[in-house]
Amino acid sequence: MSVGGAIKHGFAMAGRMRSVVWALLLINLGLAAGAALPIYEGMLHFTGHSLMSETLAHGFSTDWLTDFSFNNPGLLQRYGAIIEWLGLVSLPVNALLAGGVLARFRTPEQGYSLGDFFRNVGRYASRMFWLMVVGLVCYWIAFRLLNQGLGDLIDKWTRDWLDDRPVFWLQLGAGILLLVAVGFMNVVMDYARVHIVMKDDSGVIQSFLASLGFSLGRFGRAVTAWALPSLGGLALLGIYLLVAPWAGSLLGRTAHGRVLPQLMVALLFVGQQAVIWGRYWFRVATWASEWSAFGSSKIEAGN
Repeated sequence: MSVGGAIKHGFAMAGRMRSVVWALLLINLGLAAGAALPIYEGMLHFTGHSLMSETLAHGFSTDWLTDFSFNNPGLLQRYGAIIEWLGLVSLPVNALLAGGVLARFRTPEQGYSLGDFFRNVGRYASRMFWLMVVGLVCYWIAFRLLNQGLGDLIDKWTRDWLDDRPVFWLQLGAGILLLVAVGFMNVVMDYARVHIVMKDDSGVIQSFLASLGFSLGRFGRAVTAWALPSLGGLALLGIYLLVAPWAGSLLGRTAHGRVLPQLMVALLFVGQQAVIWGRYWFRVATWASEWSAFGSSKIEAGN
């Protein structure tokens, strides 16, 4: 199967697997709600049913934030800590959820219940967790070598240079190299997850090395199957970032109405969730394309 055929097959599989997309969305919305609830309650307690609460419903106010911070010392820092901890919790949670999603690709033609999803999450939980740890170590090495090590070396080399332009280009090159390394690590980690589920008895290190060998040996195939569906999610995010300011501006212009502002807030909320759902769908499509590309390459190698 060509890489184009693998991507096409991956999108077809993702189209039949909306249930796992909903599972990813709802679980992550639950984590987000856990982070947002203390902030919402604090804002509601501070503004109550005052006119400021209506103003905040139609746009952000820096004056209100200054007043809120002054009257609640240390509260913003505590909110930041809550968001940080829940962000850290989301890393292992999403790493474990990958097992439930990828197991769906083993029998895409059969039914798949929520119970099946969570049973597969538990089945691959330990290996997905330790693979996440291996990935974090690799990311740390990349940042240590390319961001800190190479950055310090460039600073040392260019300390006495009088022209800032070559210094800028060297630093830009180091930044691009870091992005490439992180992107490649994303590819390797994705295929390692695929290998764990596809080869049901494989260990973490075995899957990581198999993924690394595939990603290096068939670089174009591996990266293309990862990049093209992922670009769909980025394009969807870009469209949202273009539309959201316009929607916020329109909401501000309708602030003195009654029904229309509430309708606009509801539409904006629904639109945001649709974008998040779409990005998770492209994530599943990426995994499905990688599954097809990796599996077909193994069959070809066996033949």
